[in-house]
Amino acid sequence: MDNPMQFHLTNLQDKTLTRMDGCIDGYKNWDCHTKNESLVNLFQPSDIVYLCAESDNELKEFDDTKVYAIGGFVDHNAHKGVAYERAVKAGFQHARLPIDSFFTLSTRKVLTVCHVFEIISNFVATNDWEKAISKTVPARKGLESKAMDADDGDKSCGEIENVSAQQSEPSKMDHDL
Repeated sequence: MDNPMQFHLTNLQDKTLTRMDGCIDGYKNWDCHTKNESLVNLFQPSDIVYLCAESDNELKEFDDTKVYAIGGFVDHNAHKGVAYERAVKAGFQHARLPIDSFFTLSTRKVLTVCHVFEIISNFVATNDWEKAISKTVPARKGLESKAMDADDGDKSCGEIENVSAQQSEPSKMDHDL
């Protein structure tokens, strides 16, 4: 890829920094920007699109002038909607991955930060949301295709064409831990 996404780890301090230093060997060598500052201190709120499963806004494509934040808050069932509430309170735009356009899930649509990043990386490489999602979402989520066979209306999980695309400008990816 000629223009890779730019990955930022922000708010890297205190307990999170201690855990990174103690548990993730070599993270300082990753091809990413590590910052102690918070997301809001590094980027304008109007430039931030916070990715959260509860958003009504479906992400269709990336705007190279925006920063796409993947929240690092662990959004377990006891904390449903917290990431979305944080985005709204901070005045960020927000969006969800287009999982509903292609699939049904037998569980909640909340994914790990790693899965969201991998889906986005796969989309940037292929320009195909359906392929990026199906390649990444773990089986335990019960991913089922909504694709209908044009001939007989049966559900089909047939192969998806491999499409290549280039991103015109680097996008900023942000993971606010």
